[in-house]
Amino acid sequence: MANPLMTKRVPAALRIAHLLQEKIARQEYKTGEWLPTERELADEFDVDRSTIRAALAHLAEQHLIVRQPGRRPWVNMRQETAAMPEEQQRRLTAPQTIAAVIPQPPHYPALSLIQRGILRVLRQRKPPYRLVVFDNQGEEWSQSLAQERHALEAIENEGIAAAILWSLGGKETLPEIRRLQAKGIPLVLLDRYPVDTPCDFVGVDNRTAARDAVSHLLHLGHRRIAHLTSTDRILTVREREEGYREALLSQGLEPSEALIYRLPDHDDLHPAVGSAADHFLSLEEPPTALFALKDVLAHAFIKEVQARGLRVPEDISVVGFDDHDRHSLQPPMLTTVHQPFERMGQRAAELLLQRLAAPPAVNMPYQHVLLPAPLVVRSTCRPLSKDDPK
Repeated sequence: MANPLMTKRVPAALRIAHLLQEKIARQEYKTGEWLPTERELADEFDVDRSTIRAALAHLAEQHLIVRQPGRRPWVNMRQETAAMPEEQQRRLTAPQTIAAVIPQPPHYPALSLIQRGILRVLRQRKPPYRLVVFDNQGEEWSQSLAQERHALEAIENEGIAAAILWSLGGKETLPEIRRLQAKGIPLVLLDRYPVDTPCDFVGVDNRTAARDAVSHLLHLGHRRIAHLTSTDRILTVREREEGYREALLSQGLEPSEALIYRLPDHDDLHPAVGSAADHFLSLEEPPTALFALKDVLAHAFIKEVQARGLRVPEDISVVGFDDHDRHSLQPPMLTTVHQPFERMGQRAAELLLQRLAAPPAVNMPYQHVLLPAPLVVRSTCRPLSKDDPK
């Protein structure tokens, strides 16, 4: 009996899709293998390429192949799965679990935007994905380390398909990260990454953003610009200091070590910056402006100098980094660098799904995605007048 799908009364694209599906079932095209090019398929079936594209779209809707712009489609479902009853196929194509390991400090809403960005991407994809979130923010670093290790062990042992990680553990959790990579579990790092470990990464262009922030102060006439930073030498800290130095050098100014103050480990919510204020204000020529590693330090410094009778920006201009003020119930005041946290989450999810969909035989190179972080000018900076001491 003739196959009704092979009659001329059935559209050509559907007939071709059925023939390709049979080849997949016979494993002429194996899981993870590329299909022939559109031109080769058009020649084989004696049709135009638009008909081939329609047939491939039908196969993609059935999750038999994976299609991505600029790449040949590849087989996504094994022969035994394609031959299963629909109920079994539904079980096998149930939502996969994606993990997000992101610090959740209290009264610090910006990082929750990363989750929103991840979910925005996952909800648009079929089959659907389930997101589980691990908080690796402890009251002290040892707690953060323990929580991050617990999350990474869960990812390894509980059937989680892939993960997005804002790591706080540094070198301490690097063995767990490398073990996940060795097991083939896709992992995208956020904000910082270990420079000696190849990985997928999404962050901001810290060096350029810091350079732009300090250049803004330079354009306002400031020359004695301080940098309030951290003794922590993670990538983000180093890159922001490099941007600070590059901006000064671009104007022929040699960065002064006296104008760089590194705070030891501090409370992210209520950092003690009194020692930094003591240092800067005791200099023979105190700074007229300050660039802080992050907003929480900028706000703490403003509060500290105001308690000593100084005014911002009249006596000292201040620039931060993060743009947390946009979440405040009060009108934002701090001039700062805007980190696009939601966009970071989106790009991380897109990169993760791209790696999940790649054929096993394809060795995809790792990608580093750097997003722009523009300066937001508000009210904590002022230009120096000709009468101000330089």
